[in-house]
Amino acid sequence: LGAPRPDRPRPWADALAAVEMPSGSRPFIVLATSSMVPVATYGTAPAGVPVDVRDPALAAWLLEAVDLREALANRSVVRSEWRSRESLLVGSLHATASAPVLDLNGRLMAVVRVTMPVGIPLVGPLDRRTLPVLGLTALLSAVGMGVFGYVLFRRRILRPIEALEKGTRKLAEGRFDVRLEAGASNELGAVARQFDELAAALESYRAQNEKQLADLRRINEDLSRTRSELVFAEKMATVGRLASGVAHEVGNPLAAIIGFVELLTEDDDRVLSADLLPRIRHELDRINHIISELLSYARPTSGTVHELKRFHIADPLQAARRLIEVQRRFADVRFDEQIEDDLPLAFGHEQRLQQVLLNLFVNAAEAMDRGGRIRTRAFRQEDRPDVVQIEVQDEGPGIPPPVALHVFEPFFTTREVGKGTGLGLSVSLRLMEGMGGSLSFRQPDHAPADSMMAGGATFVLTLPVAPVGDP
Repeated sequence: LGAPRPDRPRPWADALAAVEMPSGSRPFIVLATSSMVPVATYGTAPAGVPVDVRDPALAAWLLEAVDLREALANRSVVRSEWRSRESLLVGSLHATASAPVLDLNGRLMAVVRVTMPVGIPLVGPLDRRTLPVLGLTALLSAVGMGVFGYVLFRRRILRPIEALEKGTRKLAEGRFDVRLEAGASNELGAVARQFDELAAALESYRAQNEKQLADLRRINEDLSRTRSELVFAEKMATVGRLASGVAHEVGNPLAAIIGFVELLTEDDDRVLSADLLPRIRHELDRINHIISELLSYARPTSGTVHELKRFHIADPLQAARRLIEVQRRFADVRFDEQIEDDLPLAFGHEQRLQQVLLNLFVNAAEAMDRGGRIRTRAFRQEDRPDVVQIEVQDEGPGIPPPVALHVFEPFFTTREVGKGTGLGLSVSLRLMEGMGGSLSFRQPDHAPADSMMAGGATFVLTLPVAPVGDP
């Protein structure tokens, strides 16, 4: 090629123009000295690359070319790629080839770099006429992929999640027989299988609980029936203890009636009828009243919550006291009864309270060796206006503290064998608790300042005050 002469314009450009290129190609060729200073260009420059050899940007473009430096160093042709960046997302891909220019003696005279556009990044060679087709294809592909992805996402993700949510809601409602369909072999499928195992475990647990509840219900029914039988048996034991006294009390009126009847049989003129018949009627009423009270006490009662009613404390107190007063063996027992004025009605079971009071009265009378005073007091404390309190106190020797710890235990008794069941106070405690009340023993040294006395044994009963308006 020789060195360029000033009198020959564009010597290198003419040489580049004479190079044969493929038809339709638009290469960009740069010829530079061995020191990579551009001296001539040919063709259409890529975007961002100047054509003017005096533009520093063109020299910088050559200096950045790794393939050009490698071609100079190895004196061989080096092929590579170069990407032009017109903006952040727009650019084009170019194929490059750099080669040294040598004379016949092999000396380096210049270098040349050829750049050929081959397409846009990620796409390759592209004809402008194919852009609409490519765009439509891309749009259809995107829609198809979107529909396919939605169907796949709904089938593999949404439907299992919805089924899991519905199953969880049914579990929360107590429907443990719910099961999920076998899912895919992914995480959601594993969750579905774990859900089925959990539901099966809960169903089995509920079945066991229902069986246990049925067993407990049956046991409670047996216990309730046994407790009712025990209460009735204790009541019958008390009736048995009272039977001799009642028989004596009934015997006296019967003897008087027999005598009056004998007199009437001998009274042919019926002179004594006006005097004796009212006496006979009085004695018969007396017998009927005693028998009625004893039968009323001995009558079995269920004592359920539905039978709790409002009543005045004085009624069971007086009924229990009368059953003691008719006993011949308790002829020396006296009662000192104090009922607070304007005492509100109590809420409970009147006959069962009578049973508790009668049991306490019998115990007190026997503790005093059948002679002494039993004090009863019904009142309402200022600090507990919601309960009616009853104190039953005797003049006996009292209960020692070691014994007092066990007085409410079943079958515990200090009496001789055959003279007590040891169930009286235990049954009484259960009766009071069944009415929402309480029964407790109080030592004399723990008695409040307004207590009735400082000796003997004291039992304290409480019952709730009847609510206002309760039938």
